[in-house]
Amino acid sequence: MSESEARAAQRAVEVLSAYGVSHVFGVPGAKIDSIYDALVDSGPQLVVCRHEQNAVFMAAAVGRLTGTPGAVVVTSGPGTSNTATGLLTANTEQDPVVALCGAVPRADRLKRSHQSMDATAALKAFTKYTGEVNDADNVPEAVANALRAAVTQPRGAAAVILPSDVLATPIPAGITRACPVPRLGPAPAEGIEQAARLIRDARRPVILAGVRGADPEACAALRTLLEDTDLPVVETFQAAGVVSRTLDEHYLGRVGLFRNQPGDIVVSHADVLVTIGFDAVEYDPKLWNADPSRTVVHIDVVPANIDNHYQPAIELQGDVAATVRALAGQLSGLRLDPEVLGELAEQRRALKEADDTARTANHTRAGLNPVSVLLTLRDMIDDDATVTCDVGSHYIYTARHFRAYEPRHLLFSDGQQTLGVALPWAMAACLVRPGRQVVSVSGDGGFLFSAQELETATRLGLHFTHVILRDNTYDMVRFQEELKYGRTSGVQLGDYDIAQYAGAFGAHGYRVETEEQFAKVLGEALSREARVQPGITIIDVLVDYTRNTELFAQLHEGVLE
Repeated sequence: MSESEARAAQRAVEVLSAYGVSHVFGVPGAKIDSIYDALVDSGPQLVVCRHEQNAVFMAAAVGRLTGTPGAVVVTSGPGTSNTATGLLTANTEQDPVVALCGAVPRADRLKRSHQSMDATAALKAFTKYTGEVNDADNVPEAVANALRAAVTQPRGAAAVILPSDVLATPIPAGITRACPVPRLGPAPAEGIEQAARLIRDARRPVILAGVRGADPEACAALRTLLEDTDLPVVETFQAAGVVSRTLDEHYLGRVGLFRNQPGDIVVSHADVLVTIGFDAVEYDPKLWNADPSRTVVHIDVVPANIDNHYQPAIELQGDVAATVRALAGQLSGLRLDPEVLGELAEQRRALKEADDTARTANHTRAGLNPVSVLLTLRDMIDDDATVTCDVGSHYIYTARHFRAYEPRHLLFSDGQQTLGVALPWAMAACLVRPGRQVVSVSGDGGFLFSAQELETATRLGLHFTHVILRDNTYDMVRFQEELKYGRTSGVQLGDYDIAQYAGAFGAHGYRVETEEQFAKVLGEALSREARVQPGITIIDVLVDYTRNTELFAQLHEGVLE
């Protein structure tokens, strides 16, 4: 091999570095070990995980938190198939991630041999881009195009299938500088002017902020718009935190699960609804837009997905931040009618009353009031803390009651509602937001989907807190069965000793029985003194979900299926 040549595996790593990939997550294997070998000499930080699914969760969280894809490097066969759930979750929820998947040598590609599979066909259903490389010279360009595909709106998951003999082949220098996806300008000026007239002439204009409205520049532009207008904002789960604490009077709640919440009421009464970066996967329009003739202004980098309940009067397609900035210039000083402001103030009071009422529900012998526990957590963390939420009954309470003040700091899986995401997401947050508070929340069922990564976390020296809201059932399934059938099946789980479990991985586990104990352990885990000596704290809280069946009868039909 001449000095001008290197193995294709090394060229793949060079591309990752050129495109700013900071971390590679994965589980090694013989068909991909040439990339692991190349990472010894240079490239992103390697994080060896305990399961490929969790590796994708971590990489996708890096993508969500930074905008630059995380990378996953896995071997052939089950190593590749184990990425499917993570890639599906990332693709649905638009988190940029790239998977480099090893494969058998080309000569064995069509044979019924060890770990041979049609990986391209398997992963195409879960990604926005999947390519299989058959010529070593194509490796750098395939990796570069996968990275570009992952960050092209709508963002998502991409995969490259790399046969082991291709990776071992020497090739000349490949791609050593990034070719970023070009940024768009604002939507056409005449469309922005028309939208501004509609909004100014409206009596009850409302903003519905979505996933792409939570991108940093788009969020900054939205906040500029709010600073000089009376416009109210309703957030989707993925847009949690776009309304800052200083702009809190514009916040009218979050939508996505329940009927007739303050956010739903405000949206339903809007005569002009301005959707900013909204994607239908966040909150199906059929659940909130009974009148498709209602005036909708669609602001996004991608065209609207037209359906029976979403037919915008105007589509402002272009860079979201640039479009919102241009719109803000034409809406400066916009004031709403005092009667409408009074209606909005009443809905803000209803938001607070919902929190206050839920917080004061009694603890019982069966367990603590889950809302009280979550609001205690909210009260004790910093505004720049990252909180990751798993899926379970606690997810519904968190979405309803847990306020956030910065985008991408309260993370949900709302597109797929995937169990097990919270702990890997928290680990990724520790890696890309060092020195800041990180808390993950799960049920006792979801925790064990990814708890083996506690070993990875302690090996990396991470510091975060994980809160388990325990009831020893799959409760989100339980209450739906109760509502549908009047009885339950397949939802009961067994107990486990969190102190022993956490201790086995070098973490600290505590089971608490009172809210005061919870606050004490949480405060110690979050303290600056604890950050000096990094470590993981697991707080196990027995909660009482007996009110769920009654409360969750208010859910939209089918949102949790």
